[in-house]
Amino acid sequence: MEKESIQKEELLEKLTEIYDQLEELEKTLDTNLAENRKKAINDQFTRLMSLESRITRLENACNSGPLKLIEKKRKGEAVQGQHMKLELGY
Repeated sequence: MEKESIQKEELLEKLTEIYDQLEELEKTLDTNLAENRKKAINDQFTRLMSLESRITRLENACNSGPLKLIEKKRKGEAVQGQHMKLELGY
């Protein structure tokens, strides 16, 4: 009977030790996951900011580049076209 009691106590101690280790592991995992989550969010934010600046540069280039000149020419032609006289020739 006493031997069984000792075995139960030893088993209980081992289980308590395992439980403590699992709690410690859980805390470590939570900390690491939180850090990785923050890092992933920061990386994504950095990439989005980079993409936003690239898009802005492209928009500015399109607005001030050759396309803008083409649009101005088209608008100018449209204005000239309204004042143009058509002549029919036979």
